[in-house]
Amino acid sequence: MTSTTTDEGGAVSDARLKNHVLARADDDPDLSEEARLVVLAALEGSGDLSEVLGDETTRTELVESLTTPTATTAEPTGAYLTSITVEGFRGIGPQAILPLTPGPGLTVVAGRNGSGKSSLAEGLELALTGTNSRWKNKPAIWSLDWRNLHAGETSGIRVGLAEEGSGTAVIGVDWPSGDVAVSDCKTWVQRAGMKQEDIAALGWQTALEMYRPLLSYDELSGILEGSPSAFYDQLYKLLGLEQLNDAITLLDVEVKQLRQPAADLRKTRDALKPTLESHDDPRAATALAQLRKTKPDLDAVRPLITDGSDAAVPQAWLRAERLSAPDPDDLALKCEALRSAAESQRQEAQRSDALAAERAQLLERGLDFHEHFGDQKCPVCGHGTLDETWAVAARAALEQDQEAAQALTAARAATAQARSALMTAVREVAAPPPTDPDLTTLAAAREAYDAFVKLPADGEIALVEHISKPLGVLRETYATLRQEAAQLIQLRADAWGPVALELAEWVRKSERAAEAAPKLKVADEALKWLQRNAGELRNQRIAPLAEEAKEIWAALRQESNVDLGEIRLEGQKTSRRVVLKADVDGSGTDAFGVMSQGELQALSLAIFIPRATSPSSPFRFLVLDDPIQAMDPSKIDGFLEVLVRLAQTRQVIVFTHDDRLPSAIRVSRAPARIVELTRAANSVVSVTESTRPADRLLEDAFAIAVDDAVPDDIKKKAVPVLCREAIETSAWDVFSSRLLTAGRSRAELEEAWENATTTRLRVGLAVDPADDNAFEKWLAGGSARRAAMSVATKGAHKGIQDYTEAVRQTRLATEDLRKLSP
Repeated sequence: MTSTTTDEGGAVSDARLKNHVLARADDDPDLSEEARLVVLAALEGSGDLSEVLGDETTRTELVESLTTPTATTAEPTGAYLTSITVEGFRGIGPQAILPLTPGPGLTVVAGRNGSGKSSLAEGLELALTGTNSRWKNKPAIWSLDWRNLHAGETSGIRVGLAEEGSGTAVIGVDWPSGDVAVSDCKTWVQRAGMKQEDIAALGWQTALEMYRPLLSYDELSGILEGSPSAFYDQLYKLLGLEQLNDAITLLDVEVKQLRQPAADLRKTRDALKPTLESHDDPRAATALAQLRKTKPDLDAVRPLITDGSDAAVPQAWLRAERLSAPDPDDLALKCEALRSAAESQRQEAQRSDALAAERAQLLERGLDFHEHFGDQKCPVCGHGTLDETWAVAARAALEQDQEAAQALTAARAATAQARSALMTAVREVAAPPPTDPDLTTLAAAREAYDAFVKLPADGEIALVEHISKPLGVLRETYATLRQEAAQLIQLRADAWGPVALELAEWVRKSERAAEAAPKLKVADEALKWLQRNAGELRNQRIAPLAEEAKEIWAALRQESNVDLGEIRLEGQKTSRRVVLKADVDGSGTDAFGVMSQGELQALSLAIFIPRATSPSSPFRFLVLDDPIQAMDPSKIDGFLEVLVRLAQTRQVIVFTHDDRLPSAIRVSRAPARIVELTRAANSVVSVTESTRPADRLLEDAFAIAVDDAVPDDIKKKAVPVLCREAIETSAWDVFSSRLLTAGRSRAELEEAWENATTTRLRVGLAVDPADDNAFEKWLAGGSARRAAMSVATKGAHKGIQDYTEAVRQTRLATEDLRKLSP
């Protein structure tokens, strides 16, 4: 069997489903490794899927967990009902107890309308599920009068359980006194020897949805009359495919989210394209070229948004906008410096004649000559004498000439420096751009510039006078040109700004779409793979259920000419439905269109029972409340046949006001227990044991014994066999009730019973399975016991003297055995 666990979100994790999907994914060569991991993560839940599709590397332990088959477990622990006790609820006033035998078997609880049987069934339903199908989804008035008028202030429900593996437990529902709503109750569970716990401790919440073991008449009518999608969802849960459906839904949502960035990008691109196509900014053409590409170069677009203004503005505008004229104060200082230097040079030139330098050189050589050769006649004129007096006079004249030459040289250097500074200031003035049709003031600025830089070739004073005149015009025209260029640049920036914002949004969405694209590819592949495989998987899983439903329908349909055909699940999302095919006299059609109301209810039972008796269910009991009231008489026998077969492995309890089912049991001698309910004044409900299988066996034996028409050789064979079966049936009831109540498993009981191959051994199991001498001790407890065992074990061989007495003694012995029941 499959193991199921429940995660924090309440979803059922099916190990077998996961292993099946894993095996199919491993066998599919067309499924990529990334998509395979996404499929498995989606089965586990949103947390694992987010990690696998996230930006970070998936943890190794998660990958190993997803790709490793999960171990499956055996059939879940089962539970049987041991009793239903109701007090002060609906039609029951003082406490009424319905004792039940835990273990497989059929119990029919019969009683006329108003006898309290539905109150017992509804009490069980309320204790297990917290609600009641009778007033669910109906106006509040349906549940107002839930407290019985004859019970006073005490209202409560107790449901006894026998859990395999843990023993007995009690589910309790208590209401406070006063005028309270039916929902104002406290529901609890208490296992033997333990404290009360919340009902959730049973762990049945998910199982009650998937394998609901209770079916009222209202629910029976609603199985096929509800919406197609609701019926589909019920079967989907039963098949354990809800986890698969959740995974598909989860992936579908993820794929839609991952597709959204691309959809947003297309919408933004479509809105931006006409804007760029009609825009005259050169940046628009560059952006448009990238916009039209499947894989645009975003690095080429980003500068157009942030720092791309210079590239988009004509260079002439930029040059014009950056023009600057010399500062008039600075230029005036430079002109004044040149004028002053030129005047100083002129004055020094006047003080110093042209021969001063040559004369100084001649005096220097003469003094040199005198210093080396002493007093001599002047070698130049031949008249004077180069003596010490001459030397003193010559040195004085030399110093005077040198001072004049140095002053002149310094004046010339200062003039040259001042001229250079002024010329540099002129050369540093940037020329206006050569031409641009949009710059209307460019010509005036160019004319002023040309006039300003056209310098005279000679004379510092002329240069100063030239520069001072056009400077004002240059400054004025440059300022006008700068203002015009700045306005043009700003206008272009203003026109591009909104486009840049749209372009930035497009880039952002392009980045998001590019980031989502690889994830979308993998998630979409995983989703399509799951959707393709889901159809095959769901119909594989529904096949056994469909076959069982057909078998049940074959028994129920009796005289109907409608054969149940294929059952399959179709569609998904809002178009999902269950297809029920029928065959009418060899012609295929839809079951809903050809079946009568009674047939549809029988079909509902055929579909409900396989769900409720699924081996994966923890409920070893099946409770049906008035399932036959709309059934044709011809279908009662078939229904009983189904119930008897179910009772071989399930505890089946049927509440009915219709005597046709008890009558069919009595007529057919079916192995069933019949309990009758009667309701007296003040809502007092009495529970009476009408018949048990052992009683009916003994009734049959007695009828044979007293019938003179039955040959003696038949009596000799039949009476001992029926008596033995009555003893063993009673022994089984005692043995199974005791051990199931103690928490033993049904498989363990059946194995012990099969190993006890004689009536003596089986009675010993009923008395005390732990005591090898239990049978002998019980046998010594009365003559009826010894007589009954003699009839059961030896009567067929040795013969019976008095057949009616043999039946009477056996009846006493079976009653003694029943007293051993827990």
